[in-house]
Amino acid sequence: MAGRPPLRIGQHGKITRTEISEGVWVARCRYRDRDGVTRRMERMSPDGAADEYGRGAENVLLDAIGARRPPGSGSITGTTLLGDLLTGYIARCRDDGELAPKSVDTYEATISTVKPRFVGVRVSEATPGLLDEILRGIRRDHGATRERHTKVALNAVLTDAVLAGAIGSNPVRELGTRRKRKTDKRTKGAPALGVDQVRALLTALEGSEVCKQKDLRDPVIVFAATGLRRSEVLALRWEDVDLDGRVLTAAFSVVRLKGKGLVRQDRTKGGGEARTLPLPRFAVDALRRRKDEWSGPNTAGVIFPSSTGTLRDPDNMGKQWREVRTSLGLPDVTSHSFRKTVATMIDDAGLSARIGADQLGHARPSMTQDVYMSRGQVHTEVADVLDKAVGISDE
Repeated sequence: MAGRPPLRIGQHGKITRTEISEGVWVARCRYRDRDGVTRRMERMSPDGAADEYGRGAENVLLDAIGARRPPGSGSITGTTLLGDLLTGYIARCRDDGELAPKSVDTYEATISTVKPRFVGVRVSEATPGLLDEILRGIRRDHGATRERHTKVALNAVLTDAVLAGAIGSNPVRELGTRRKRKTDKRTKGAPALGVDQVRALLTALEGSEVCKQKDLRDPVIVFAATGLRRSEVLALRWEDVDLDGRVLTAAFSVVRLKGKGLVRQDRTKGGGEARTLPLPRFAVDALRRRKDEWSGPNTAGVIFPSSTGTLRDPDNMGKQWREVRTSLGLPDVTSHSFRKTVATMIDDAGLSARIGADQLGHARPSMTQDVYMSRGQVHTEVADVLDKAVGISDE
């Protein structure tokens, strides 16, 4: 005769109630833990509660089963608060070093802002519907970027909860990706400059006294010539530039870290590897002039220091550019526009997306391009395209 079939993992057997004294009951059952071992569980009536038929004891037992976790699986249970897990996620990111310190600061700022929305929510209560409602509120009140960062953090901590056996599946995986509205002009980002605009900009920079006073002329020329990020341009030192060979190496970035201030870190945005870029002649000329003429303080040892000689804040430089760009006839152009401009010129010249990715320090365009095309090459044709665009040649 076949024996009684075993309980499924996470399943309890029949609950029995036994009255041990007047109004005091004990509820018992067998429960198969996630380690496969079947154990007896029992709970008594709540203290001070009238429990005439043992229903109170059974409810206490069912609550205990719901919060059950496998022995040794960690500290996450169904009753763990999401807010506590999100705080722990930031600490873990700092410890493991997989994210750049600046990125961790950004996530920490987001979690600090949105944590009150999760303060009383338990892991077992994190349904797709509830999370979607909270994320929509974050998007409405704080923007799409903070919604996206919050979703990344939630996905990480609720994956941990699944692995700990606190929940059966990750509710974040049930949430769809919000599409950007095509009619929303804000989603288009910074505009790229046309060839005529680049020529006009270079001329305007040379004649702008305010750009010279704010020391914007030379770094903006380098922006337009390379498509580097602000943080990368402001981290350049003369040893990173070979004016005779007409190349520079982008391997560092200037960022502001919590508790440390501005630092020159040995990585670019996203932790990308160092890349060597060609320089158009107009950029070489500007850098030669700067090397010969610069006489200001420079304790930071960079090509473009602050007015006091320290590292220059990328955000402050962005603010200075916003103050002068209208007078240059480019009211909507940001520093990111120069990156788009270089990418557009590369594309218009018929050069490959792989060359564009190498120039701008982006992730690989596709697996095919990664496998069949070399990365990290010095594409001198990029400099030729830019020189040609602004009307400068070697002839």
